[in-house]
Amino acid sequence: MSLLSRLLNPTPDDDSMSPSDFVAQRDADAPVIDVRTPQEYASGHIAGATNVDVMSGDFPDRIAAMDLPESGPIYLYCRSGNRSGQAAKILRQMGHGGAVNVGGFDALAKAGAKTA
Repeated sequence: MSLLSRLLNPTPDDDSMSPSDFVAQRDADAPVIDVRTPQEYASGHIAGATNVDVMSGDFPDRIAAMDLPESGPIYLYCRSGNRSGQAAKILRQMGHGGAVNVGGFDALAKAGAKTA
């Protein structure tokens, strides 16, 4: 969230979590979704993550087919946190109130997330 956004909207961003908090507090049973392209995913990803490209036209259909929980965390990440923020909003609109943007892959790896 930018400084301007924080000034204009002082309420906390409930749909995001820092990479270090993800590593420290992650629910190991919760799904992790990499919303980058298949090529980005193939170059390295968080261990156990499922790849569903948020920019693909069938993103909502693929998410619906995953039988994700309506409550409880669903962790989403991309390269920088931008696309995963968009994906978290889409999932929340689909009824998945626990969708959480955990940021970008490099920051997650640097924070200690296991990669594959």
